[in-house]
Amino acid sequence: MAPIQDAKKSLRRDMRRRRRALAEAAPDAGRVVANIALAEGLVGRDDVAALYWPMGEELDARPLISALLASGRRVVLPATPPLGAPLAFRRYTPETTLRPGPFGTHEPPPAAPECAPTVVFAPLLAFDGVGRRLGYGGGYYDRSLAKLRAAGDVRAYGLAFAGQEVPRAPTDALDQPLDGVVTERGFRQFRR
Repeated sequence: MAPIQDAKKSLRRDMRRRRRALAEAAPDAGRVVANIALAEGLVGRDDVAALYWPMGEELDARPLISALLASGRRVVLPATPPLGAPLAFRRYTPETTLRPGPFGTHEPPPAAPECAPTVVFAPLLAFDGVGRRLGYGGGYYDRSLAKLRAAGDVRAYGLAFAGQEVPRAPTDALDQPLDGVVTERGFRQFRR
């Protein structure tokens, strides 16, 4: 295994434990993060916002989903494709019945319309002060962001607990940077 892959694997293991403790210590972080994202105006009236249905100890994106829908914004959720392909983003409304997806995810059914997001809120295991993101290792968000950015302007924000910040997240040429991160302590903008 390459040194960068070893570093990612080790940090993933450590960050899963750390995130579990952070989630237990801050059960209301999802609501706080939603309020911060709204106050910062990260999603405009014409934007299509991609979020995620949380699994495990991920920061709970459901308060932000609910707030965006209540304000008339369009929301899409990812549908996990076969390994090696980018995510499909399908329209989500309060009437959508989510179905179980791979890896413990919940996603809109195949009949839900696909829609390209202009703003992506991504889960993560770790981030650093310049916008590097460590995900779970499948590369789904990296492939998706590369495809979306090649087609037009899209902003990518991490949703995380502040304690998920590390001095340097190990990355390689395929890893896509974040434009910012929202934590329970505030919003941080990064330069791309």
